[in-house]
Amino acid sequence: MDYDLIYRDEKMELCEDFIDVGYMAENIEVTTLEGEALEVKRSHQDGSMTILTSFPNCEDFEREILALDTFLSHLQVIVHSYLIFDTKSDAVESLAKKLKTFKALIDSEREFGPMYGTEIACGSLEDKLTKSLFLISKDGAIFYLDMPKDLEKPIDLDRLQIELNKAYITYTGVGCHD
Repeated sequence: MDYDLIYRDEKMELCEDFIDVGYMAENIEVTTLEGEALEVKRSHQDGSMTILTSFPNCEDFEREILALDTFLSHLQVIVHSYLIFDTKSDAVESLAKKLKTFKALIDSEREFGPMYGTEIACGSLEDKLTKSLFLISKDGAIFYLDMPKDLEKPIDLDRLQIELNKAYITYTGVGCHD
């Protein structure tokens, strides 16, 4: 049997569905930490990009989450940045108070995990969201994806910077039928 993930020497699998680079992103229904329903859209009226990020929990990954949040706070362009967890907890609320850029959200409708292929299907992190980062271009397509197979491997910020630059300059604002 092939395993998709490893965390602390434990092998785990992701759910079967998976969205990949080049595919149109999906709008998702989530909940804010205040309990309000929110639809995260794949594209925005202002032509900005979106980053969807998830982690299995914030206790084990807080340092990495804060480093990514700081990185995003230095961007010179508008990027809607969402940090998605499977459930609300005291730790998530505490982390949210430290964030500069990310908006912390809960996958309360269980749409993000199955639709984006980030839901862990077995192991000690079953039903949690794996570590993932989706860069969605201005037109709503998945432009870049970082989903490490080893959860102890950090998100590649150098590569993310390159992909952000490419996504920003690649989009012309003109569709293929204009």
